[in-house]
Amino acid sequence: MSLSEPLPLPCGAVLPNRLVRAAMTESIADRHGDASPRHERLYRAAAEGGPGLVITGNVMVDRAHLERARNVVVDSWTDDAALRRWAQAASAVPTIVQLSHPGRQTTRFVNPHPVGPSTGPAVALGGAYARPRGLSVVEIADLQDRFVEVAERVVDAGFAGVQVHAAHGYLLSSFLDPGTNRRTDLYGGSLLNRARFLLGIVTAMRRTLPASAILAVKLDARDDDELAELGPWLEDAGVDLLEVSGGNYEKPAMVGLDASGADLAGEHESPFWNSAAALSVEVDVPVVLTGGFRSRAEVDEALETGVCDAVGVGRPLAVRPELAGRFVRGEIDTLDRPAPRLGGPAPVRALLGAAVGAGWHRIQLVRTSRGRGPALRLPALAAGLDYSVGDWVRSLVERPARMRRARRF
Repeated sequence: MSLSEPLPLPCGAVLPNRLVRAAMTESIADRHGDASPRHERLYRAAAEGGPGLVITGNVMVDRAHLERARNVVVDSWTDDAALRRWAQAASAVPTIVQLSHPGRQTTRFVNPHPVGPSTGPAVALGGAYARPRGLSVVEIADLQDRFVEVAERVVDAGFAGVQVHAAHGYLLSSFLDPGTNRRTDLYGGSLLNRARFLLGIVTAMRRTLPASAILAVKLDARDDDELAELGPWLEDAGVDLLEVSGGNYEKPAMVGLDASGADLAGEHESPFWNSAAALSVEVDVPVVLTGGFRSRAEVDEALETGVCDAVGVGRPLAVRPELAGRFVRGEIDTLDRPAPRLGGPAPVRALLGAAVGAGWHRIQLVRTSRGRGPALRLPALAAGLDYSVGDWVRSLVERPARMRRARRF
């Protein structure tokens, strides 16, 4: 198969090519958590750039628990007209909304009372995160319903479907991970129990959404054996697309860094290559491998050898969204990724490295959303401080009004 070849999905949708614009956090909602005109500009540019599929930055299902300030939230307070305008702006190619709950990975400035599968240690990053409380069974059922309700609303607004975010250390990922899930009830222990929350969401979504809606799930490359076991269960539950990525806030492999802040290096550009290959062998639904791809040779090898059925690209397209179409058409053979380099001792790189990389690219997305070109000389430290300290300030200022609208457990 080739990158320019269309990709049919089980729901009947056909992606025009096999390059996926991967989800990236942008935090450009208005102060009420609604989609803004900036979303319309950003996602019009992303879709018109020429990928086969666009996945939005994570949209929150619970107003009390954000990944960061100015996430879009969908609930009973949501401005549905703004949601429809966003969907229409992104309609040049199939666009799906990534649905997420951050779990323990929400700073104490957003919410000083985070939740997770179990009571346990806080995210170990400079004291910015509080110790999470384990969810009750009733709360899990409530959250499952919220995921399904939000999926219905975004599809009704005109999006092609949804992606359930079960990677990168967020709530559903932490349920799957035995390191953070220490429950002894039906949601802990065996992989089937740890996957029960995710499988319940996916099963209910497939039953509720139109048959033509795309239903995707994003998974961690944490344990290849468990990934290969989980994939067929999700396929049986009705997913159309499985994306493989990896990492979390403490081990930021999704931005190309290990726990020490050093660059990941391996035989292939993507550190998740072997995990995608292990999953692809076990499922018939298409698999997307996201993370690290830069060259035509690596992409062609991944597709031709069956490691994956499509490739996800994030950071290069945050800087120049038009690279998607040029890469698919063969006009360029390399996806350039301008990025800042953070110097200093290893502890500093470990603490700030992920914030610098994610923050620098978030600012490029913000510039596109304002109709501006990239700022390639943006200093690394400025990007990292905006992503961390700037977000903390915005979170503290906006938290009181946001919490007044939150549905409490």
